[in-house]
Amino acid sequence: MPVSRERTLHKVQFVHLRWLWVGLAFLLPLGFAAYTQHAWEDYFITLRSSRNLVEGHGLVFNPGERVHTFTSPLGVLVPALCTALAGPQQEERALWYFRGFSAALLGLSALILWRRAETIRLGGIGRCVLFGLLLFDPKLTDFATNGMETAILVFFLLLLWTELEAPRGPRAGALGIALGGLMWTRPDAFVLAGALIVPHLLFRRDRADSKPVSWAPLWKGAVVGGLIYVPWFAWAWWYYGSPIPNTILAKAASGPAFHLRDLLLAPWRVLTGERLGGDLFMPAYAVFGGWPRELHVFARVMTLVATFAWLAPKLPAAGRRASFALWLGTFYLCSITLFPWYVPPWTVLAALAIGFVFDAVYSSAMALKRPPVRGALRIAGVLTVLTAAGSYVAVAWQMRVHQRVVETGVRRSIGEWLARHAAPHDTVFLEPLGYIGYYSQLHMYDFPGLSSPAVVQAVKGGARTYTEVIARLKPRWIILRPYEMIRDEFVDRPVLRDYSLVQSWSGREELDTIRYLPGRRWSEFESQYSLFLRK
Repeated sequence: MPVSRERTLHKVQFVHLRWLWVGLAFLLPLGFAAYTQHAWEDYFITLRSSRNLVEGHGLVFNPGERVHTFTSPLGVLVPALCTALAGPQQEERALWYFRGFSAALLGLSALILWRRAETIRLGGIGRCVLFGLLLFDPKLTDFATNGMETAILVFFLLLLWTELEAPRGPRAGALGIALGGLMWTRPDAFVLAGALIVPHLLFRRDRADSKPVSWAPLWKGAVVGGLIYVPWFAWAWWYYGSPIPNTILAKAASGPAFHLRDLLLAPWRVLTGERLGGDLFMPAYAVFGGWPRELHVFARVMTLVATFAWLAPKLPAAGRRASFALWLGTFYLCSITLFPWYVPPWTVLAALAIGFVFDAVYSSAMALKRPPVRGALRIAGVLTVLTAAGSYVAVAWQMRVHQRVVETGVRRSIGEWLARHAAPHDTVFLEPLGYIGYYSQLHMYDFPGLSSPAVVQAVKGGARTYTEVIARLKPRWIILRPYEMIRDEFVDRPVLRDYSLVQSWSGREELDTIRYLPGRRWSEFESQYSLFLRK
């Protein structure tokens, strides 16, 4: 076969593969959502504000109380649009509109990622590992379809990355859109953006004869991004009295104190496995247990390779930059309480770095004419993707059960019971604010105060425990898990004497009938609640 014809066939095959990846990036999340029906707890915190906006009460959790009870501007405005399109009390339909929007963004993200992978010449094995890790990342898929803003964040992240890696240099306008979009998605996204940009100031050349990134588009893009974000920043300041979300203030007031030592030792703690070992490539809340030891080993190895690959001088500059961006991110990730929905964009960077590592080692083996090494790498690549796919399937089953038993069977049921039996102006103290707060529509004293400035003020005033907050605010209703009721604080300060047990909800019996449930302990932890009424 002539060389030109062989190259043409090879190109056609890669084009077909590109559209296969794009199609899977769009369809797999929708299939995951259809199978699991999973809607995240925190989505309903945001949805209550979205619904109030659509119904004319303002962008607030409680009508008449201007409190910034959500973190993501786009994460509340897009669901508001979906709610308006779906119609009154059509939460499931509105969520499916949001899922479709998110899946489309993931498909578009896959397309721009593939195109950039072509221009920077990421080889076949590197691309297969990269896209395999992303397509079968259970947290990315789940949080992109369960109501969180993850797909929006990942899209703007990859838009920024592809611009920074453009062979002819980035365009200021596209950089500005990416930077502004990141900030509209999460107010802490400047950390993610900074982690991506800084490596281009250090690893600036792919080859000795290549042109480094110009300073001009970087600062112009930053200015454009700032101008895009300013309208929201100014409006939030005017409307809420502060541009800082109440969710951030609440978590800061009750969270662990910041120590500079924790920040400085972040990379060492990643290296020793003290932090991030099970966060990037493990299912959500894997810390509760119930996952195979082999999966933990896999996640640990992937994290170490991705975080420290930038130290390899022969790794292509694009791979070193992705790895160094992740390494920079560890300083942030190790200094905060790392909730699982914060993780997917950093896992994207990790997958990029790992893809380049596979490709670089494979290319070296080709150059040295070592077929056994190439064969071993192919096997390793297949096993890497299969391990991710196995985790994906297991999480799908886990979330299907968790949604039916815990979210719908317990937490939503509690909210609907309160809507029928409580007075409109009653107050409720609890920790899981989402389902119960949305379906009850009552005034919530949630801990640590995501929706309640009163709780935040109580915590700042020294009420650091549940019992101290309850004693100070005297809510009409209290909702507690069994493990919360047996804490020493309820023994030392028996506030429950002023309350009567009204009803309990439990999904444990149904969970016990399920023979195999990965991550079972997390579902068990969330499956039992007791409701108390003030005497």
